[in-house]
Amino acid sequence: MAYRFYSIGTCILLCLLTACSVPESELVAPRASAGIMDLTGWSWERGPVSLDGEWTLDHVPREVPSTKGFHGKAFGSGTYQLKIILPAGMETLALRLPIIGTAFELSVGGKILAKEGTISDSPLGAVPSYKPRIVLIPIPVDGIIDLSISVSNWDDQFGGIYYSITLGTWDQIQAEREQAALWEALMFGAIFLMGLYHCGSFIFRSQNRAPLWFGVFCLLIAVRSTLYSEVIFLDVFPDTSWYVVIRGVYATMALALAAFAAFVDRLYPNHSWRPATIFTMVGSSAYALVNLFAPVVWTTNLLVPFQILLVIFGIYSLVTVARALIHREPGAGLFVGGTAIFLITVVLDIVKSHFFWNLPSLVNVGTLIFLLAQAMVVARLFANAFASAELHSAAMEKINTSLERFIPREVLGFLNKKSITEIVLGDFSEMRMTVFFLDIRNFTSLSETMSPQENFKFINSFLKLFGPVIRDHNGFVDKYLGDGMMALFPGAPDEALAAAVAMRHALEDYNDGRARGGYQTIRFGIGIHTGPLMLGTIGENRRMDSTVISDTVNAASRLEGLTKKYAVDILVSGSTVESLEHPEIHPTQFVALETVKGKIQPIEVFLVLNGAPKNGNE
Repeated sequence: MAYRFYSIGTCILLCLLTACSVPESELVAPRASAGIMDLTGWSWERGPVSLDGEWTLDHVPREVPSTKGFHGKAFGSGTYQLKIILPAGMETLALRLPIIGTAFELSVGGKILAKEGTISDSPLGAVPSYKPRIVLIPIPVDGIIDLSISVSNWDDQFGGIYYSITLGTWDQIQAEREQAALWEALMFGAIFLMGLYHCGSFIFRSQNRAPLWFGVFCLLIAVRSTLYSEVIFLDVFPDTSWYVVIRGVYATMALALAAFAAFVDRLYPNHSWRPATIFTMVGSSAYALVNLFAPVVWTTNLLVPFQILLVIFGIYSLVTVARALIHREPGAGLFVGGTAIFLITVVLDIVKSHFFWNLPSLVNVGTLIFLLAQAMVVARLFANAFASAELHSAAMEKINTSLERFIPREVLGFLNKKSITEIVLGDFSEMRMTVFFLDIRNFTSLSETMSPQENFKFINSFLKLFGPVIRDHNGFVDKYLGDGMMALFPGAPDEALAAAVAMRHALEDYNDGRARGGYQTIRFGIGIHTGPLMLGTIGENRRMDSTVISDTVNAASRLEGLTKKYAVDILVSGSTVESLEHPEIHPTQFVALETVKGKIQPIEVFLVLNGAPKNGNE
């Protein structure tokens, strides 16, 4: 187990190192200095170049990109300028513009080539808007691009140019933009489908709410992924207001934290602290409401407190899962690894946004790794649940199989029940059946010659021989009666007679074996009667049994008793003979008209002749 966690951790670390690695071409890429970017030594075959470095903002040197806004303030306006000295050669060039906060006009040589929103020196005339785009740059005759970007921001806490602008050939910039958009689309699709899967899993198994909250978390993260960076949401809905987009960015982030808090609480309820979960959910939900309904400035002003709440809960979740890991809860190791990486990337992103250290943006990679880790945790929980269900199912099947030894499966069918657990006291069904009684002759005197152990051994060996004969002829044993049995045949009475004849032959072979072993031979008596009966359950709530109630049962029992009187082995009633489908297969002989105990009308008694002993059953 430990080796597997080490392997997963190594793979995740390699992913991070790969994401952090910088191509060799970028390591030696030129940087702007004093408002000039000298690219005379650059070859476009090495790829596009980021226009990072020292620009001028209103003729004052300013590092770009930067989160310091306009002269140290987030709100304001200004003009960024950069002179780009191009390498020799005629190439069709283009700029890849990221999100610029929150309105801009881009011009080259005084000619406006692109604009987003409406820039203004005051909040009154400003209209915020942002959307990444590609701008085709006309090739200057002198090989120098005088780039000017006028920017204003009166709404967001991040203003100005805070992402890198890239210059390259048209094909390079187009390919770079398409790759970024494709990556975000794939990320959205993967996370969105992950969310739908886990929400669907909850619908079909609602006992555990952890998959639901994780599914909601994934759906919120998926929606948020379309609202920043390449903002692919605007490719589908281009006329959407900037206010809707920015509110969506922050609101989905806040609601995602609330969903994740609930997920952690439901994933490890025995190790989480409910007040911390409630506090986080209330705080993040309140911030989401602020984002949706309050002025946008409130959103940006409360972002830092929300980020503090996010980091604190992240640490709390690690502590919670560490406790689960100590108690060997399933999936805790994956959870710790994924959450730790996600928190590291979030902290890096927060540090980047506030202090702009030269750090790579890894939050997307961290999010993907985190979601994959959590998906594996939830998948493992479901796998454990399914495995447990299979074990319980196998155990129930074993129990049902064992219970069939006491209550025949056929009884369940006649009572229209699928499992013995569905049977309740008083269930019954009326039908017509053939009742079959068998009794060992002179068992009392025989048992006196055997020890208790030998008695049980003898009875079980006898019933073991004749019980399968009942089932082979589509009957079932209703109950064992010490030295005999009672069986029921729901089909044609022919099957009961065929079973009796088969037992007659089996007894001959059985007695031959006993005779060779020096044991006393065995005789039996069988009584068979066909008629209506009621099959059901009797007893009380703590103890019940299946039984048959009918005069048909009494008549079959009396017929079995008459075998002693007439010294024969198999007697059947006239009702059974009249119900035979193929009487020619089982010839019978009329014996007598008997008035048996408990019946007013006499019944006809017949002897079954197939293979009957020449000297009766003596």
